[in-house]
Amino acid sequence: MKIISAVGFERIACTLIAALIATSTSWAGNLDNDHHRSPVRLSINAPDSGHFEGLTTNTGWSLVLRIEAPGSIALVETPEEPTQPIGRREAIVLTDPDGCLDMRHFPITNAGQPYEDCTGPDETFLEFTTERFDTFDLADSNTGNFQVRDRLLDDAFVAGALLNKPYLRNTAGNVVAVPRPQTGGALHDGFGFGPDDDLPGLVVMSNLGAARVFDENFDRATQVIRNMGGFFNGVSAELRTRRGGSALVASMQIVAGMFEPIAQFDLDVDADGVDYLRRLESGPIESFQFIAPPANNDAVLLDIASSYSPFFVDLRIVLVEGVAPTFIEDKNHDGRFTAADLKRMGHTLQSNEVRLRLVVEFDLPLTQTFSGRTCPPPSLLYRDLDGNGRDGAINCSGSGGAARIKRVPR
Repeated sequence: MKIISAVGFERIACTLIAALIATSTSWAGNLDNDHHRSPVRLSINAPDSGHFEGLTTNTGWSLVLRIEAPGSIALVETPEEPTQPIGRREAIVLTDPDGCLDMRHFPITNAGQPYEDCTGPDETFLEFTTERFDTFDLADSNTGNFQVRDRLLDDAFVAGALLNKPYLRNTAGNVVAVPRPQTGGALHDGFGFGPDDDLPGLVVMSNLGAARVFDENFDRATQVIRNMGGFFNGVSAELRTRRGGSALVASMQIVAGMFEPIAQFDLDVDADGVDYLRRLESGPIESFQFIAPPANNDAVLLDIASSYSPFFVDLRIVLVEGVAPTFIEDKNHDGRFTAADLKRMGHTLQSNEVRLRLVVEFDLPLTQTFSGRTCPPPSLLYRDLDGNGRDGAINCSGSGGAARIKRVPR
């Protein structure tokens, strides 16, 4: 059992109270004033985005979207072109001005025959593919948009290039990929940074973590973030809803490193009166002292994690016509990434924008381990921040086999 000193308890309690006060006024809903003109209505089914005042952990929860097209007129399915691996793609037809269903402009390459005898295609549509479960290292070559799937392969590191995966220099001086979230590397698994192959128009923007773009020295490179839509696992369809038209449900299982801050720690510091150094989310190097003298490595890990946990996750989600971008630019230079930036990038919005704000707390003893050992989250990285050649890394501590009670936050 861990005993937290009075000072430590006060620090954590103050952080939690401030977090809960801030979150009690948060909301997730429509941020597009012209939402009534959008052919697609986007909403968040889970977590409880409207009145979420508690805490969640950094892994294990699901983000579930409902995508309704109440005015849609058809749901179509087509095989991919024969020269590609056999597969299928689907679409909800949103508009058809001439009343004659001609979808020869879908799929994108080697267009198929029109479904009806029409003079030409004039339909707008939302592309999707029914998908049971996408994950890293599981090949997925039979469903979805194969062109988008190619974009989900990890970019190799090139200094100065805009990459779809974050890389950082380690203490030894080598440039390595940030370890989580896992993406499957060069495997066509339909999972990773960028647009989703099963819902190509989806854009998921995050305020922190691996979505952010920085160089190998952890310095912010440009006013740009990565689209996290490619981490969605499943898509299912409803032919007709109570409101009319068709609908989709899309879900993302949150894995380690997806929506959590990236932090660098140096536990071997030569300066007097400094127990460790921290650099959080490309910010300045800060010095810290332990809340109380740590009795073991468990106490060290809990102390350094409590210096920035709990934290806030702020997500904005929207659908655009066609294929969504891999990167979103802050076009209006307001420090935020929103649907307004996508418009300025030249994308046409198909839906309203929804927003989700949560308070998230690290669950250290259960992170990336099955034995109950205390391990740091994979977004906690050890680096030599004071130039003495050492970082004092602690990978995991404890002997395992521990049980832990998670009480419901109140």
